[in-house]
Amino acid sequence: MNAILASVACSTLFFASIANAQEVNGSLLVNGQSAALKFSFAQEVDSATEKGYMDVIVVLSDRKLSVADARNVERLETMSRRDGLVALVVRINPDAKIMSAEPLHPAFTTFVSSAAFIRWKPTAYGEKRVAGRFWTDGTQSEFRQQWSYDVTFSTPITLDPAAKTLRKN
Repeated sequence: MNAILASVACSTLFFASIANAQEVNGSLLVNGQSAALKFSFAQEVDSATEKGYMDVIVVLSDRKLSVADARNVERLETMSRRDGLVALVVRINPDAKIMSAEPLHPAFTTFVSSAAFIRWKPTAYGEKRVAGRFWTDGTQSEFRQQWSYDVTFSTPITLDPAAKTLRKN
């Protein structure tokens, strides 16, 4: 009996680790300085445009972030300037459309946030996981800045504990 319980416990931990697995491969180039993006975080939040629905915020970064840091764009911007954080923060609406994309890199002299420059090819977009590829069509040159990125990722989605809208199961 103990062997069966131990086996079930090990299997549960194994499958939980698979469900929480993340994959990130790509880079962000800003004003001639490149950095690899290696970590991801995705969270459902109340939709900014469609009340009663959930948007997903995806953060792809060069380092592991705490949940509190990853949830707060202003904090990420501060970390970029103060600590050299490199990240891409993307908001996706319930219809899988990009609402905003903000690349963060200490080489920027101003913040850039717009859905106009990002391309997205999703491979998964559901309640539990978001995956795909974010990229720019070549180097973008706006606001006296130059940047490009190309990153593929797969990451589990968590629910913002402060969200007012609850997903329906």
